[in-house]
Amino acid sequence: MDKTLLRHKTRLHSLFKNGETEITRGCSEDTKAQKRLINQWLNFCTWSITKDGNQLEDIKLVTREHIIRYGQYLKSEFDNGRFASTSSAVSYISGINNVMKLIHDDWKKVSPIQDCGLEPFSHIPNNKPELDKNGLPDIESLAGHLLDLQISLGVVIREALSLDLKEALIEGRSTGFVTINNFQNGLRRKVPCRSSAIKAIGKGITARRLQKLLPKKWEFDDFLAAHNKLASRKGYSTNTARGIYVRDRYQELTGVEPPIISGLNQAEHWKKLAQYSNKTLSEAKGLDKNIRHVIAREIGVLGIEFLKDYLDKKP
Repeated sequence: MDKTLLRHKTRLHSLFKNGETEITRGCSEDTKAQKRLINQWLNFCTWSITKDGNQLEDIKLVTREHIIRYGQYLKSEFDNGRFASTSSAVSYISGINNVMKLIHDDWKKVSPIQDCGLEPFSHIPNNKPELDKNGLPDIESLAGHLLDLQISLGVVIREALSLDLKEALIEGRSTGFVTINNFQNGLRRKVPCRSSAIKAIGKGITARRLQKLLPKKWEFDDFLAAHNKLASRKGYSTNTARGIYVRDRYQELTGVEPPIISGLNQAEHWKKLAQYSNKTLSEAKGLDKNIRHVIAREIGVLGIEFLKDYLDKKP
């Protein structure tokens, strides 16, 4: 049903009318609060009528259980990417708590976090981009955000800069993967969107704002050179940042540390992998190879030779 028509039908429902009357009476001296609460009550009523079986006819029949279910619905909407942050959902629950206080003096507030499972904070920072002493975007802050994207998604710097971060956030929350376009050949690949990636994408949205504010003099090559220099100061390079992704994914998929971290030679590593996975030595070698191919596809490279520098103990 069309959203405008649905809201119109909800306004005609007895549940909404009851609540509107109570809000108007209880907030008669504060028109701004009155308007805000009526809008939040409308959202609750729309959910009750369309998503919760349309069982409520009167505001006095609304219980904490109804509002907890509403909060859990809002959480699912957040998880599916309908909200960029939890602040909107938390505000909706707070509004309904305020409405219920108008008719129940002893109303026990529903907690968005404890009762409904909403996160206590958003992964997307609201602070404005940092500026340097000349009033220009802080290139070091931007570099840090881009390194986070590379570490969590295994992308190269050009892919990090071209990624539609808002779309990536929605896709990552709803499917568990993010689609990456290879900057060289345009081929698309799916990369797992772990919790660290969700946080990095949120920070990256701030980075994207910074990128748009970069002065015109910043051509890409100049920017990349500055980024590499700052990354080096932090102990990274644009390639070794991806190396962290490779090592994390290897341990995540096999359950054991890669040789470059454990210090084991190849034969010792295969033996450890066989013991951990309860496989024969030959099967462990095959597992190691297959996992490397999986990771190679995730970071968009052909073959597994590229991964040796990131995974294997130096001779």
